Amino acid sequence: MDIKPKTIRKDEKPLSDYHLQFISSFIYQRSGIVLGETKRYLIESRLKTVARIAGLSGIEEVCNSLANNTSQLETLVLDALTTNETSWFRDAKPWNALSNDVLPKIKKNKNAQILQIWSAACSTGQEPYSIAIKILESGLFNDWTIRIVATDISTQVLEQAREGIYSQLEVSRGMPIRSLMKYFTQVGDVWKIKSEIRDRVTFKEHLLQKDPRYLGTFDLVFCRNVLIYFDVETKRKILNHIHSALTNDGLLALGGSETTYNISDDFETVPTTGTVFYAKKKLQHFWKKE
Repeated sequence: MDIKPKTIRKDEKPLSDYHLQFISSFIYQRSGIVLGETKRYLIESRLKTVARIAGLSGIEEVCNSLANNTSQLETLVLDALTTNETSWFRDAKPWNALSNDVLPKIKKNKNAQILQIWSAACSTGQEPYSIAIKILESGLFNDWTIRIVATDISTQVLEQAREGIYSQLEVSRGMPIRSLMKYFTQVGDVWKIKSEIRDRVTFKEHLLQKDPRYLGTFDLVFCRNVLIYFDVETKRKILNHIHSALTNDGLLALGGSETTYNISDDFETVPTTGTVFYAKKKLQHFWKKE
């Protein structure tokens, strides 16, 4: 549904119901992400920032400019409203399972010495860099080819991710002090990730609703805390795309509150220590072996 903002009165609220509907429709049409009343504060606060950056008077002028197809402003709004919270080694259980169960079993059972991982909706890079650190610290793949592809819809967060530069607040969110001192260099009041980690990750712009097979095929796909932002049909489409990008022995990692249940019949659970991953259903993958 196309919505065009009405004329703005000076006495209107910063984010009216009408403009909330307009912005929600705009974001859904371009990204598939569902925003609404529960995200009112987030939408309002981030659009105020967009207005300041763009030199506009406020949210109302942002909406009016979007209706006139201002491409540069569209990029700013998409970047602002599709960037999710992230942290290093977010939620301990999947990371423990990765180190204790998943990586050792891949090392033991995979014939080709190449490990390919996709971090979907990677935001500012904390997840793919966390993966790279775990692989390096495992010591299992020193003679393997490692390929980590990280994607996001936001060009702004991808730019920061490629640079690998983080504020003190950003590195304090989940990064152990030992790892911070080992894998980062302090430059003034920011921290820059060292090349031995940064060079292991390739960042690319990608919309999850699009076919990902041009990215390659993957032994592991991390798509964590992402599906919660989509409606059921979009979730199903994304899971189908991930299924097509997984190798026959590949695993999918979802967020703790996410599941394939009642969305896609193409996956089955693979229990690991403290959590579950998902594998292609009905295939004789090595995760079924004792």
